[in-house]
Amino acid sequence: MHQSPSELFKHYLDEQNISPREFSDISGMPLAEVQGLLDRELSITKLRAHHLATVFDTDVDLWLEQENEPQQEQEVSTMSK
Repeated sequence: MHQSPSELFKHYLDEQNISPREFSDISGMPLAEVQGLLDRELSITKLRAHHLATVFDTDVDLWLEQENEPQQEQEVSTMSK
């Protein structure tokens, strides 16, 4: 099942027992931006993906793919109608 970038971000925070404030401190991403990602108000940009990948030791593409996947699913469902 597909997770939104926000859900995936929350999963990694929980898994590594890191609060949003701690993530902000570690990554250098402003806390308001971290909260915006968690609240689904902000999208994953290349820079944000880099911060997420660096802190969680993942690939940048993981975060970018999560951001782009819902749009691709929507395009497919629109094309099939």
